Amino acid sequence: MLGKKTSVILALFLALQIVVGCGSQTANNANVTAANQNTAQNSSEPEKDGVKDNWEELASLIKMPFEPEDLVWKEVSAGNQGRRLLAVFQLSPADSKKLVENASKIRPGIPVNLPTEKWFPPELVSESELNNDEGIAATSYGADEFLQPPFTEGKLARVGSSDFFVLELFAK
Repeated sequence: MLGKKTSVILALFLALQIVVGCGSQTANNANVTAANQNTAQNSSEPEKDGVKDNWEELASLIKMPFEPEDLVWKEVSAGNQGRRLLAVFQLSPADSKKLVENASKIRPGIPVNLPTEKWFPPELVSESELNNDEGIAATSYGADEFLQPPFTEGKLARVGSSDFFVLELFAK
């Protein structure tokens, strides 16, 4: 009698282990499927390839007079213009004010409409969509404060009166 009870308990324990093991496998398969979908989604958005958010890496390429609160940037080939670096960043209100003051001393700001890219922060993409995709209203300044070889020319634009800036630099 004792042997039968032990066998039944062992059989139940083994069955429980199998059920739990299969359940974990299903959860793992779901995680793998979700990861594959994310990878497929990212590869279906080629405009987001190469987008970075590392401030230290950007600061190794150009001068960054202020540490941004938010940052995305991308470096691409610009054909016969060499390399193009495009960065979108947000500063604190105090740093924004200082940056605009410094840039205004080099060259007064001029109104421009900036084209947006899919990888820009959502606030800027939605603002462009509200303007019928005609771009974002901004004020353009000289980017001298950011220039560092090989990036020797470019422009800085402040989006409206916000603390967002779009920096476009070229290296020949």
